[in-house]
Amino acid sequence: MRTLKALIIKKEYIDLILAGKKTWEIRRFNTKIRGPVALVSRGYIYGFAVLERTFEIDKEVLKNYSNKHRVSPEFIDTYAERNRRLYVWVFRNPLRLKKPLKISYSKGVRVWINLPLEKILEMLSSLGEKEALDLLLPGAKSYERRRGRT
Repeated sequence: MRTLKALIIKKEYIDLILAGKKTWEIRRFNTKIRGPVALVSRGYIYGFAVLERTFEIDKEVLKNYSNKHRVSPEFIDTYAERNRRLYVWVFRNPLRLKKPLKISYSKGVRVWINLPLEKILEMLSSLGEKEALDLLLPGAKSYERRRGRT
């Protein structure tokens, strides 16, 4: 079964990412995940973005880029705890869904969720979310034809 990675993130940050105002997500750890990911908060997918790359950065340098990460220097100090370095996850091509998509997952999950890709594609197709289908599955028109929804 193919899966779609979904990132759990605070709704206020999802809104900024989907509006194109926040392109850097700050984390204490790196990830090897790349490509389209769902942005999830409190059991809903609000949209998608492409996780393009990640890099490590000194927290003092990071404070100079508030236009990209949209958090205060105080937040960075608190979040970093004793670490001098943090990781930036760079997002591009944000896409907000017309209506949030309710999903279920284990409530103990903290960062990443593995969602069944086929089920998500079916739900998006039934809602007419063609842009989301194109982002997640290049050639989504063939997916629509297979499902008889052209």
